Amino acid sequence: MSKKQILIRTTALSAAMALIASVLCLRLVYLQLAKGDEYRETAARQTSVRYTITASRGEILDRNGQAMVSNELSYAVKFDYFSWDREKQNDVILDTCAILTEGGVSHYDSLPISLSYPFEYTLGEGDGDYDQMEEFVLKKSDFESLPEASELLSWFVGRYDIDTSLPGGSQRLIAGVRYEMEIRQFSAYAPFTLASGADIDTVGHITQLYLELPGVFIEGESTRKYETESAAHILGRVDIIYADEYAELKDQGYGINAILGKDGMEKTLEKYLRGIDGKQTVVMDINGGATEKYVSQEPQPGDNCYLTIDLDIQETAEKALAETIESIRARGQSSSSRQGADAEGGAVVVIDVRNGEILAMASYPTYSLATYKEDYASLRDNELSPLYNRAIQGLYPPGSTFKMVTAAAALETEIITPDTMITDLGRYTYYDDYQPRCWLYKDTGRTHGRINVSDAIKYSCNYFFYEVGRIMGIDTLVDYAHAFGLGQKAGIELAGEKPGQVASPDTVEDWEGGLVLQAAIGQSAHQFTPLQLANYIATLVNGGTRYRPHLLKKVMDYSNTELLEETEPEVLDTIELSQSTVDAIKEGMRGVVTDDGTASSVFRNYPIAVGGKTGSAQTSSNRSAHGVFVSFAPYDEPEIAVCVIGEYAGSGGSVAPVAVAIYDEYFGLNDQEEDGLQN
Repeated sequence: MSKKQILIRTTALSAAMALIASVLCLRLVYLQLAKGDEYRETAARQTSVRYTITASRGEILDRNGQAMVSNELSYAVKFDYFSWDREKQNDVILDTCAILTEGGVSHYDSLPISLSYPFEYTLGEGDGDYDQMEEFVLKKSDFESLPEASELLSWFVGRYDIDTSLPGGSQRLIAGVRYEMEIRQFSAYAPFTLASGADIDTVGHITQLYLELPGVFIEGESTRKYETESAAHILGRVDIIYADEYAELKDQGYGINAILGKDGMEKTLEKYLRGIDGKQTVVMDINGGATEKYVSQEPQPGDNCYLTIDLDIQETAEKALAETIESIRARGQSSSSRQGADAEGGAVVVIDVRNGEILAMASYPTYSLATYKEDYASLRDNELSPLYNRAIQGLYPPGSTFKMVTAAAALETEIITPDTMITDLGRYTYYDDYQPRCWLYKDTGRTHGRINVSDAIKYSCNYFFYEVGRIMGIDTLVDYAHAFGLGQKAGIELAGEKPGQVASPDTVEDWEGGLVLQAAIGQSAHQFTPLQLANYIATLVNGGTRYRPHLLKKVMDYSNTELLEETEPEVLDTIELSQSTVDAIKEGMRGVVTDDGTASSVFRNYPIAVGGKTGSAQTSSNRSAHGVFVSFAPYDEPEIAVCVIGEYAGSGGSVAPVAVAIYDEYFGLNDQEEDGLQN
């Protein structure tokens, strides 16, 4: 190609590029000058908002994969900031809440003032909702301290421009919702959730009235579904995040309307159960209309958590405990002795002696997680405290079930041997100022005669344990009690566990030498939880290995295809127990449930060999004794230990039928009976 041709082509290309650049410049000038105002107006008329797409929580299942808590599709009733009518908002709130009430749906309202006249505070200082309200009011008002509830409600009525001609209950309702909207920072970036869990009928009613309820919209959501009425104290509940929780958790991705575990395993396992929320971007025009929607981040469901609980055993334990206590009460009220007439609460713990896994843990009376919100006021005011988890928070004297501690300590320190015989003289006269009597001598004037440690356990001879307890001394007794885990937290995953105490000079004022006699038979100031007692028996019959009791078995991903975590048995302590010590104590516990032992009538002809011990724990009042029964099975190769406590049930034998029902379920005897009926 000649130089002339190259020059021509270069010139043509340069001219073309210059022309294109000129056109682009002219177009840019046109857009900026001629159309600039129009496009600026269009841009001003649009805004984009990112909403949270709440991720589904993981499920909670029992050890066998039975669902205990799952999820179901329901609906949330929300307020949209862009279409919210500030002038009509109080009327909209009142009308929407009326529809919710008609449908049996409760709305969020944390204002701790009663819903009707006379208006009073429903909570006090130290409660999260009360403290939150106090902080809010003192910040927003001229009050130096909170006034009477009725005066404070009047302040809210004025703050939210509520019509004072409305009935007091309506004013309180509106004030509660408006307060909730304010503390939850209702804004373009945080739609307000008025209620969750609305059914399709309620949703349909609201939808039909959408013209009369501007700003109210419905959104599908995943809510908790309780697959069982049992295990409320174990599972716990979820609810909307509190302000103080939000302040602490917002940096972890929690929103102002987030749902999280409040107690029980829902709270303990929050880090697994909680999913990762997604994001939806909504482009809106100036009138609040959505012009575009797209998911910018998909939500990721939470993980599935498998508990050590066997749901069938759990349900059996709860049913048997309730029926037994009610039966004891009815029987006592119709008898002349009145023993057990005031039986009221109780607890059961079933533990695997080989690894510390909790198979069942029941507290009576209990409650329904499905209706917790609706029932809360009555549950809170119930004198039997159904919200109280007696299995880990109830503290009870162990009564004679403690005698195996005394026996183990005496045998291991060689104060006695399995063959040592002690003569029961009825009244123990070592101390001049304190001479307690064996229960048999007190009741009949007879004694147990010459007796060894196994028979002393079988017949629950107080005199035998007075003697070995005095010789051994309180320090050794306390050391062994602590080694068995008594008087200290067991370390279970649930919050609120009580440590209790072992009677000793450190826990009892004005300790005197004679008090060791009471301590040796399980009286005095001993205070233990049912969980501690069950784990103590598990430690004893497995040969001295004390495991940490636990409720979490494993964590799987949401699709149940990948194992994320598995709980390994954790040894807390090992007690050096000789086989002869274990055998002698087990023999005594076997005698309790056979022949003429104190629980033989309950276990007579039972097909599984069991060991047990009854206890009647005296109370400080004039009421019946607490009934305590601890046991294990099978006898030769123990697998599980059971503790049953009935408050004011009169005796340990009276609550032993609960253990029978549990063993029936564990060993499949119920299934055998059903098969026999079918055949």
